Amino acid sequence: MLKHLVVNSYGVYLGLKSARLVVKKDGELIKEYPLKNLKTISIKSRGVGLSSDLAYACGVRGVKIFFNDFKSHLALHTLHEHKSVNVIKHQILSEQNGKDLALAKELIIGKIKNQRSTILYFSRYLQDDLLKQKTTEQLKTFINELKTYKMTKDSIFGIEGSAAKVYFDYLKQTRLLGDEFVNRTGRFADDNVNKALNYGYAILLNIIYKSVINAGLNPYFGVLHSLRSAKPSLVLDIMEEYRSFLVDRNIIKLRHQLKGDFNECKKLISNEIFSSLAKKLPYNHSKLSLESIIQRQVYKLSGFLCGANNYHSYVFRW
Repeated sequence: MLKHLVVNSYGVYLGLKSARLVVKKDGELIKEYPLKNLKTISIKSRGVGLSSDLAYACGVRGVKIFFNDFKSHLALHTLHEHKSVNVIKHQILSEQNGKDLALAKELIIGKIKNQRSTILYFSRYLQDDLLKQKTTEQLKTFINELKTYKMTKDSIFGIEGSAAKVYFDYLKQTRLLGDEFVNRTGRFADDNVNKALNYGYAILLNIIYKSVINAGLNPYFGVLHSLRSAKPSLVLDIMEEYRSFLVDRNIIKLRHQLKGDFNECKKLISNEIFSSLAKKLPYNHSKLSLESIIQRQVYKLSGFLCGANNYHSYVFRW
């Protein structure tokens, strides 16, 4: 039973026949799906046709339609999704009841734990145990500070920034990101390693954005990143938990292949990241794909904002 339809072929047409979504190309029927089973439709290519009847039927049934590539994202969903009102109400109330700070701390604790796991994983065969020990102890100290002390958003951000510096300094000194990597650069990076990290984070942003919408949360009302027009603050907050495992690890693995024209590296990077998303990992005494784990974690995060006692970040084994 297909729940999530992905369309990535130019020239495909999506229409409605009775209560079924029909997929056609050049007038020829390719596939039909019962609309009652679908939860999302992801359109990842330009030139895909969509009938107004189908868009209306999806709106009524709460089937979300995503338009996204690696640079942009848009979700088409309607006010028929009345159930999300309660979730958004609690999301906004989190600023008053302190759940925003509790969640912000937990997301950054998860981020630093996963950075530590990445270092331990890739340093198994490195000789410099002293540097590894010093770095992982520093990260552990940051985690303990977050767990122990009452903090403001600024102080949480301060620890997150300090941990990121320690982490990327280690990757630089051990050359795990290659000889070309000097320091971490976001926008306007001119070296392929930083471009690759930025490209990977853009893919991750789209994955988290979809999960946030599916959970009925507002992607623009964050718990740590500031509120600003067109800035998906909550998505940026949640991304912190997964950056090192999903993106950094893959860029470290690919570091020797990221040479020459960066446009030719993009397919390599996206293939590795989507392969990681499909990989099954332990989760609550079961094994699920990483993409499913991310979605379940976002549902749990939503549950925490709505009244559940705790939210725990997903920490990857090294």
